[in-house]
Amino acid sequence: MCNENLSPQQKPVAHHLGKLLAILLLLSIFLSACANSKPNTPSTPVDLTKVFPASNTLPGWTISQSVETYDHDHLFNLVDGQADSFFVYGFERVAVQRYQNGAGITLNAEIWQLANPADAFGLFTAGQAGTAAAIGNEGDSDPGLRLAFWQDRYFVSLSVDQPVPDETLQAFGKATVSALPSGGERPALMSHLPQAGLVERGYIFFHEEMSVQMEVWLGGQNLLGLSQETNGVVGRYKLGEVTVRLMVIEYPAASQADKGLKALQGGELSDLVASKTNGNLLGAVFGKVDAAQAQTLLQEALK
Repeated sequence: MCNENLSPQQKPVAHHLGKLLAILLLLSIFLSACANSKPNTPSTPVDLTKVFPASNTLPGWTISQSVETYDHDHLFNLVDGQADSFFVYGFERVAVQRYQNGAGITLNAEIWQLANPADAFGLFTAGQAGTAAAIGNEGDSDPGLRLAFWQDRYFVSLSVDQPVPDETLQAFGKATVSALPSGGERPALMSHLPQAGLVERGYIFFHEEMSVQMEVWLGGQNLLGLSQETNGVVGRYKLGEVTVRLMVIEYPAASQADKGLKALQGGELSDLVASKTNGNLLGAVFGKVDAAQAQTLLQEALK
């Protein structure tokens, strides 16, 4: 209705109503933008050749080999026979640079770019084997020998061929942290791992079966229909004197979870104790544990 057709008494009301509608529209746009802003949305890729520390920032160390980069088609030149373990985490590219000090010790620095922060976290969890280190979003360390961490969509690995002071690896790591984009959060699926009984840092986030074969053997035939579209987590639990594994898989649809459950229960896996679904989530407990304890753990994970 045009304002010209309104009475003098109606015009102020129409004016204020128009302003209110405009405010509500702006608020709606703002809230929509916030809802679509995901903490694990991948950042714009950086030039990995410019992220490594320069020699003059690390006294006593010089660059012994120029940066080399590897994409999907050439990764086998760097990790022959192991490329698939990186492909399952959305591998995009990796850059490698080597340094050497006066004693002839070589430091190997690798920066892996994955599809998103969840994949960087997953690759980090698949390889953590040392002690926690306060660097990047989360770090893993064998002091004086190796330092690894993830940040945003990147996984960084530093290693030496002979022991060095741990401060050296930390200095390399901190210089790299400052050159990479910040951000990245753990995948939401991690919240389904109950904390009671969970072994410290005893978990792996994954998409496909090969990433967890050392933790849970599922037959090696992709029994559960896993792919890059599925998210999964395996947690290691200490229940009394017994160690068990809890696995939770998030499928795109509930029908896929039901299909996975049917395949799992018909797969004759000797260590499977309990399994069930809740919507698009499939949970399973593996190990020599009392069935009642397994059901309790499963119920907590899937609620």
